[in-house]
Parts: sequence; structure tokens; C-alpha cells
Amino acid sequence: MFCEIPVFGRCCFCMPLRRGILTFGYLNILFAAFMVGVYSYSVHHSYYMTMVFHGVASDIDSELGVAIYCADIIFSVVLLYGAHRQIIIYLKVFYYYTLCTLFATVLLEVIACTQRYFYLELELLPLFFAGLAIHVYLIFLVRSLLKKLEISGHTYENQLHQIVNGETVKEASTVYPSTVVPVENA
Repeated sequence: MFCEIPVFGRCCFCMPLRRGILTFGYLNILFAAFMVGVYSYSVHHSYYMTMVFHGVASDIDSELGVAIYCADIIFSVVLLYGAHRQIIIYLKVFYYYTLCTLFATVLLEVIACTQRYFYLELELLPLFFAGLAIHVYLIFLVRSLLKKLEISGHTYENQLHQIVNGETVKEASTVYPSTVVPVENA
């Protein structure tokens, strides 16, 4: 069975790919920082909260929630730096991180489905599928940017240097580039 993984040229059908990934990265940092604040408030005041990570609600300590969202902030900063500077290795690190968190969230949801009552899990499934869809879409966007950068080679040519030195012309020395006008002495 053959299935092509989609390659996107734009983000959300309206923004350029790199700018859309940067937007996702900044929004992810804001959301993760908000959740770090919520869970740290819970730890400080000894409230019990159910942790929600990428749409999966689980009964894990709030301290672990703070640690998970701090790691999410760190990897989002890696994404932003890699996308701003177009550094492929940083984008690949974030890509593999998101693949691992995708696997972990699906595994956590399967475990949560087996431990809870059906009616409790039924009301949380739309939240899980929404978080999963956004997560998978971000994976596809980062993969598309990686493909685009690998194909383009992300090297820059100094075209002004080529024009001044006449490197664009490979013919005889009597033929001048269109920007050079010969001076004739009569």
C-alpha cells in the first residue's frame, strides 16, 4: 500500500510556510508558558488538577506537568531559532521531538481510555482529536519546510559579484556582459 505524505507550500492556505511555522511556534510558547503558570500555581497552593497535554487528560502530578510544558517551551524555542535562521538541524530536532510526543500522546490516550469509564472518556475524545489534528498538522508543516530547505540547498549566490567580475559570460573575451559597455578610442 502506497500513501503519499502531503507537502504544503503554505500554512493554513493563507500564510507563507515559514511565517506560518513561526506563528505556530510563538503560539505554542505562549500556551506552554500559560500552562506552566497554571500548574506552578497548582503546585504552590496544593490544588489537585488533571493534567492536559496535547488533548490528553491524565492523572499525573502537577510537578510533572510543569516539567513537560517547560520541555515544550525549550523545543519550541529550538523550532523558532531553526525557522528564523533556516537551520535544518534544529528543525529536524523539533521534528523528531514532535514525532515522539505524538507517539506518547496516543499511548497516553489509549491508557486513559482503558482506565476510565466510557462516559468520562467520551466527553474528552473531541479534545484529544482536536489536539492530535493540530499536532499532526504542525508535523506536516515542519516536514514540508525541511523538504523545501533541503531541495533549495539554502545557499545564497552573490549575483552582484558575478556581474562585476563578468563570471556569467563563459564565451570569448570579446563578448561583454550586457552591463559592461566597452570604451572605444577613435
